[in-house]
Amino acid sequence: MGVLVLALLVAVLFAANSNTVVGWIVAIIAGLWLVLAAVIFFVLRTGAKAVGRKWDQTNANLAAKVDGSTDKVSVIDEAERNHELKIDHSFKIIQVQHGVVMENLRKGTAESAEMVERALETIEITASNARDMIKERRKARATVDAEIIEG
Repeated sequence: MGVLVLALLVAVLFAANSNTVVGWIVAIIAGLWLVLAAVIFFVLRTGAKAVGRKWDQTNANLAAKVDGSTDKVSVIDEAERNHELKIDHSFKIIQVQHGVVMENLRKGTAESAEMVERALETIEITASNARDMIKERRKARATVDAEIIEG
């Protein structure tokens, strides 16, 4: 910026000394370059300040969320833990029964068809029980405002 100011002063001095049109055109061009540089400088400075403020605000929000404390005690909700274990067990049962179905479908005998039928019945009962557990948990938490679809 200092170089542009110096160039403008030199151009104005030469234009004033020679008093020619070309000298004044050069002085005007140097002045326009100086104005352009000043505008760019101020726009960038304003943008940098805005980014700095946003950065500080983000850091303050993050610090408030983290709270800087590493010695936090978390309370384990036993009901939630037991609920998740029951649901996990239901999914394991369904996975095992899937294996039984796939194995017995390959055999193609009357006995294997009966095993497939029992496995599918077990899957249906397990899925129904798991859905009932989920519905009970939702009702206990009272977070569901929508209609629960039966079936």
